[in-house]
Amino acid sequence: MKITNLLALGTCCIFLRASVPAKANTPMDTLSNKQKVRSFYKQIVGQRKAELIPQFILEDYKQHNPTVAQGRAGITGMINYLKTLPPPPEGAKSPIIRAIQEGDMVVTHLDIQFMGKHMVVIDLFKLKDGMLAEHWDAIQEIPDEAGLVVTATNGTAEIDGAASAKISKRLVNAFYTAIINRQAPVNLLKVDYVEHGATVSNTGKGLAEYLLTDHDRDIKIHRVIAEGDFVVVQSQFKRGGKAFVFYEILRVESGKIAEHWSVEQVVPDGVVAEDMF
Repeated sequence: MKITNLLALGTCCIFLRASVPAKANTPMDTLSNKQKVRSFYKQIVGQRKAELIPQFILEDYKQHNPTVAQGRAGITGMINYLKTLPPPPEGAKSPIIRAIQEGDMVVTHLDIQFMGKHMVVIDLFKLKDGMLAEHWDAIQEIPDEAGLVVTATNGTAEIDGAASAKISKRLVNAFYTAIINRQAPVNLLKVDYVEHGATVSNTGKGLAEYLLTDHDRDIKIHRVIAEGDFVVVQSQFKRGGKAFVFYEILRVESGKIAEHWSVEQVVPDGVVAEDMF
């Protein structure tokens, strides 16, 4: 799906209709990175308080979405545009389904309805000294899911804080080591693992088979981020001669991959794929 400025703006418009806020009167310097990202969504994107941008965004904020300008100016321009649109409805359900944090990296998984389109978004933020310093994302329009038991964003959402992020990440790394070496992963997926990725599901194949047979086999992993039993993989691949960005969320259970969500987006024409990472 080719992203336009309108789509990027529309995505931001719905980011924080009713997102979980930070606790009232909580000083910014006491918030976790995950709380700061949620607070950014709520106060700046949802409530459109452009005057708060210097409290959240570094002046040299780096934006990897090629449709959005760099720095605070890019965010300011988006918020000023949002002010020309009708405000989000009161009491609307938050589009944020999952939020995953490792150190200075925070990932959010969003389910968005905008202008008659259903879109799934995975955002990745890097923070520095408590300020948003860098942003990556992938956006995918998905077909009607009416009547489906398994959708692109449902399933387990709460992180198991007792699970070891190190062990979860090790399992996912082992899975991808096999894939990159063009080998079928052995005993790493649960027999009843649940596939949420719309593109993967539509092929009728399991995740490993999809990755091994539906790509030009030059998958490149950029980042692996984990919290508890959830692991996020940011990568790129080629299919049909086109470059794609690929964001995945995997949930680990009993030493195996139990659930998988994904967002894949073709790299826009004229954009170098590596610039989106």
